Amino acid sequence: MKNFRSILFLLTTLTGAAFQAQVNDTIMEKVREEYSYERLFKNNLTSNPANMHGARKYSITTFKLVTEHTDTPNEIQQKGKGKNLWGAEAHSLQMLDPKTTVWGSASYTQGKTKHMVWNENADYDLIYPYVAADSVGGDMKFENYSFSGGYSRAINSYTVGITGSYRANLSYRDIDPRPKNTSANFSLTVGANKLMFEKFRIGAYAEGEKYTQKHDLSFVSNQGFPTIYNMSGMGNYNELLSGKLRQAYYEGWSYGGGLQIFEANNRNWYLNVGLKKLILDKLLTEYTDLNASKIDEQRMNLSLGKLFDTGKLVWGIFADGSITERKGTENLFLNENSRNYIQIGTVERYNHKITNAIIKGLLQTENAGVKSSLTPFFGWIQETEKYSNPRSVVELNRMVYGADYRWLKTFSRDLALSVSLGLSVTDVYKKNALFNNSGKPAVNQMLQENYAFQSSDFWQARVDVNFHFSLPVIKNAFAGAKIMYSNFQNGNNTLFAATIGAIF
Repeated sequence: MKNFRSILFLLTTLTGAAFQAQVNDTIMEKVREEYSYERLFKNNLTSNPANMHGARKYSITTFKLVTEHTDTPNEIQQKGKGKNLWGAEAHSLQMLDPKTTVWGSASYTQGKTKHMVWNENADYDLIYPYVAADSVGGDMKFENYSFSGGYSRAINSYTVGITGSYRANLSYRDIDPRPKNTSANFSLTVGANKLMFEKFRIGAYAEGEKYTQKHDLSFVSNQGFPTIYNMSGMGNYNELLSGKLRQAYYEGWSYGGGLQIFEANNRNWYLNVGLKKLILDKLLTEYTDLNASKIDEQRMNLSLGKLFDTGKLVWGIFADGSITERKGTENLFLNENSRNYIQIGTVERYNHKITNAIIKGLLQTENAGVKSSLTPFFGWIQETEKYSNPRSVVELNRMVYGADYRWLKTFSRDLALSVSLGLSVTDVYKKNALFNNSGKPAVNQMLQENYAFQSSDFWQARVDVNFHFSLPVIKNAFAGAKIMYSNFQNGNNTLFAATIGAIF
């Protein structure tokens, strides 16, 4: 509660300070910029903090309270069957003068993940496949805190920038099995760009991040407890280390960088290339920090776009692609006694590679207080997950296509309505799987159910409405609601979210 009060104080301070600096700005111009698909496409460049200078025309601060309810019966079991959460967020970007831009954010979220099994850890997408797991699981409660801030300044033909962020997470369950996970990551990015020939800018950035997670698992019941598996990928687990160990420590570093080139004045064309590498170790603290496994992941991404502005009509085409490969290495041990493990070898057994590419178009018009945007898209995803011994393979090829539409009507200086609609289809046109079925029946069932979800076709529809209005106390308030429906052959997933807040 003390941390929560501190965050609320920070959010209030950010909001109050921004209001004094922006009282003379036109709120509706900020609203139009906030909801612009054109701005969102250009945000690919802001991985370099130097490029935050000039990324927006207006200073802006938003504060909002959020609640969200999701039901996801169609999902891999390690991620649960939905979430209930609420939270508070504040974001601010201020142009202090024509050469200086600062920004910051703070947020707090708490809630629970429903019926999560075969995973007793936090941050599954970051640490998989090396998680502690059991077939019982249950609802997992969580609290998340995050802070970030940055600074960018133009110096002659150069612009330099720096940004940092900190995130902390607590997740736990108060019935058996009782995990307690505390995780944190801190990241720092520095970058610069230079104006060339008065026409375009060339930029570069470097980033680094430190991640830790402490995991403890306990039981209160004297009636016995399920086996705790030390998972190693695709239903496989370490027989020697499973059933005994209830404490672990994850520690990792990621580092990378990127290059950009873009049109200097309006960023109407850009090219962005990035590389990132992650090294993450799992240490067993009950055994003098025995190193059980290592993750080595590399990611390369490319994005480019071109916009054409004819006055009332803006149109463009954009492309994004990435290749991510995660390798998992296990250490092999000799067990001399119950407390002494000797490493006798290392073997790389797990590999997960995802290649995706997506092409998007943009058609945007503005007339008489109405701004509308249509964004059709088509994408391709190829995914291969393998475990070498015993051999297990899942291969999936997907096509994703659809369109998003946004309509924004400005009624007056302090009254506006935004409606966003989306429809997409995911078609799994090629699938293949081979599993090692010699393990526990419950593990085999989990693999089959996860594969049934991963290999399913589905379509998704989304409606997002935000209404901006004026109140006697809060002049620039807004309220919003979002509904998302995903239809699978064997059921559907739903999401409902509601938001209230203010923009300055």
